[in-house]
Amino acid sequence: MHPVLTAPFHADTSHVSHESDQYAKEDVLLPTETQAAAPAKGVLSVITRNVLFLTALSRCLDSLFEEFSIEAFDSVEDWSQAQDRGSTVIVLLCATGADAADSTVSQNLDLVAEVAPQARTIVISDVESPSAMIAALKHGAKGYVPMSLDLEVAIGAIKLVNVGGTFVPASGLLSFRSTAISSPEVGEPESGREVLTRRQITVLEYLRQGDPNKLIAHKLNMSEATVKIHVRNMMKKIQARNRTELVNLTKHLF
Repeated sequence: MHPVLTAPFHADTSHVSHESDQYAKEDVLLPTETQAAAPAKGVLSVITRNVLFLTALSRCLDSLFEEFSIEAFDSVEDWSQAQDRGSTVIVLLCATGADAADSTVSQNLDLVAEVAPQARTIVISDVESPSAMIAALKHGAKGYVPMSLDLEVAIGAIKLVNVGGTFVPASGLLSFRSTAISSPEVGEPESGREVLTRRQITVLEYLRQGDPNKLIAHKLNMSEATVKIHVRNMMKKIQARNRTELVNLTKHLF
C-alpha cells in the first residue's frame, strides 16, 4: 500500500488578521468610550448702534469669557427677532447719545424683559446721573456701568450680575437707598397703567382705534413682530383671551 503524499497545508489567514484589526479599531469607537458632549454655552448679547464699540467690546468679551457665546446686535429690535432668545443669559444694553434718554432706555429694558424674562440686563451708558441709574433699575436692569469706569470694573460687574447680584456705582447706590426710604410701601395696589409699560399703553391706544399690527408697527417705527410681542404680553397681564377682550378690559385706562 503506497503512502498518500500530501502537500503541507497553509491556511490563508490574511483576511482573518485584517478583520481582527478592523474590530480592534472599531473598539475605540464604542459609545462607552466616547467623550461627553460639552454643555451648551449661555449667550451674552451686546446691543449698541455704535459699530466700532460693538465690534471692539464683542471681541474683548469673547477673549475673556469662555462660558459665554458672544452675539452682537445694533438694536434691541434686531436682537428680539433673532432665533432662540431663551438661551440669552446676559444682555449688555449700551445707551449713548440719543439712545441714552431715560424713555428710550426704559422702553428697551421693557422689551428685553418681555422677549427674554430670564436674561439679566446691564446698562452701559455715558450718562452718570443717579436718576438715570435708578430709572434703569426700576425697569429691571441688574447693573448700570458708566463709561467712565475702566474695563476691569465692567468685567467684574458682568461676573457679579451673572451669579445673581446687582451692580451700580457708589453714587447711584446712595441715591437709590434714599429714594427707597421715601417710596411707598411694597404691596400697595397698582393701577392698570402701572401694570403695563409705556410702550404697551401706546400700542394699546392704537389697538383701540382698530389699527392692525402692520399699521401700528409703521406708526411706532418698530417691526410687526415686536407689536405682536407687546400685544401677547398685554393679554397675559390683563388675562384677556383676544384683542377685543383686551380693549374692553382696559377701557378704564383711557
